[in-house]
Amino acid sequence: MIDIVEVLLEESVSDCVAYTEFMLNYNKNEDKLYCFFEGNEDRFYYSVRIDLLASTGNNNSFICGGKEKVLKVYQLIKANNYYKNVKTSFYIDSDFDENEINPDIYITPTYSIENLYCTKESFEKILISEFKMNPKENDFIKCVENYISIQERFNEETLLLNAWLACQSDFRYENKNNTYLKIDKNVKTYFDKIVLTDLSSIKELDGIKTKIDIENIFVDSPKIENDKLETKMAYFNTLDKSNKFRGKFILKLLENYLCRLQSISGVNPHMFEKKYSSNLRYEYATICSSLSQYATTPDCLKNYISKF
Repeated sequence: MIDIVEVLLEESVSDCVAYTEFMLNYNKNEDKLYCFFEGNEDRFYYSVRIDLLASTGNNNSFICGGKEKVLKVYQLIKANNYYKNVKTSFYIDSDFDENEINPDIYITPTYSIENLYCTKESFEKILISEFKMNPKENDFIKCVENYISIQERFNEETLLLNAWLACQSDFRYENKNNTYLKIDKNVKTYFDKIVLTDLSSIKELDGIKTKIDIENIFVDSPKIENDKLETKMAYFNTLDKSNKFRGKFILKLLENYLCRLQSISGVNPHMFEKKYSSNLRYEYATICSSLSQYATTPDCLKNYISKF
């Protein structure tokens, strides 16, 4: 049996809880797949897909507490000969980072798993299953078109913010700087109740419209040169923003849209011909678990999981 205390001392991994949990759970005589995720949201998304697609039905999962911790656990396991035959899978978000391709590690083709909840395909499934809309009727078509239109408007309004955050990611990579911005805490209020009550559009995003606005929010952040920011914005304009922009922002839009839709269904004759309702509670804190079944599953994820 491996001496866990000795390993912790030798490898300086006392801060890596997931690795410790893995060592305590590992049994080389059992045919298990050990899965390592960044956070709980990832477990909600991936676990059901792993159970469905992996040939082994005996899976253990661990929350590492961030991307760097997942990569650290990977390195520790691969460096230890005791685990040479263990079945492991690792899942990280692409983010705005310069990610090294490694066939052992799954990297989302989108910014994060949250983007996969916000696709047109996912939204259509929600309308059909939760709001009982008929995909062949005008209400369904109108609602999908409206959601995509609002999402596109939102992406345009957050172009500067996403580009600035991507430049910050570049700065960390280029300068080997591990400091991170508390993004969600600092911008949360700007995205509250962002969709107008009649679903006609989104509110004005005052406070994040200029570079100065954003720098005032993140007062301790490194300064980004104007030419780098403009270059990044031009680059993002060539991409599918719904895939490559920060997923948590777009997920917040989806959550608010579904709340508005739930509240006006049947009472807005200008929007719908029929009455619709949904019994599901749409709350940002639980949306990744409640809507996991409807999120898009990329082919690259299917191929990765099917290897096991």
